[in-house]
Amino acid sequence: MASTDRTQLESIVLALEKAERTNLTTIAESRLKDALISGQLKPGERVNTKALAEQLGTSVTPIREALLRLVAAGGLEAAPAQAFMVPVITRRRYEEITIIRKRIEGLAVERACATMTKARLAKLRTLVDSYLTARAADKVALSLERNRAFRFALYELADMPVLLSMIEQLWVQIGPCFNYLYPSEHSHDGNPAHRHNYEDLLDALANKDVKSAVQAIEHAIDDGSEILVAKLQ
Repeated sequence: MASTDRTQLESIVLALEKAERTNLTTIAESRLKDALISGQLKPGERVNTKALAEQLGTSVTPIREALLRLVAAGGLEAAPAQAFMVPVITRRRYEEITIIRKRIEGLAVERACATMTKARLAKLRTLVDSYLTARAADKVALSLERNRAFRFALYELADMPVLLSMIEQLWVQIGPCFNYLYPSEHSHDGNPAHRHNYEDLLDALANKDVKSAVQAIEHAIDDGSEILVAKLQ
């Protein structure tokens, strides 16, 4: 084989290896984001790079690249000995993020409400029912996952990808804190006095009442924040 041909082949192989590593990094980052957003990872928890690599059947390199991306996004912290940790968020930082969340999540709900259809509303109702069932049964991990599923299904209806990305970035930072919401005396929603904010939100969406829908999501954020701030304190 000529030297030029060999060089070209080596370049192709290197390009393919780089593309594969990039793809694995993206997959790892996506899975870690989901784990942070849905509270699968808890504040102060150590992230095992080697274990993640074994789960994905890959080398440590793309995993470390994914972890470093999340460090840059504020979802993780670099720790000594090349380790990574889920940050323990301060009360002040959480309160700041809460103010921002109310503005941008309110905007997402406003846009989603304006384009609500019966089919979309039916899907959202199913997600809310699923969440409330898990919550009433005190299934913490399932409640967190189903809460995430409902909220992002709603925000996606705004059809604003940049806004959705901003919301996701904030949830990456505070998702682990949602573990502090449980257990709660309001977990069992069978009591009519404990009508959930999501039920008010669904009613507002059904009526395309933008103001009430935005208020309902703000109340949902505030209620969670009240519990979390007390525990962070």
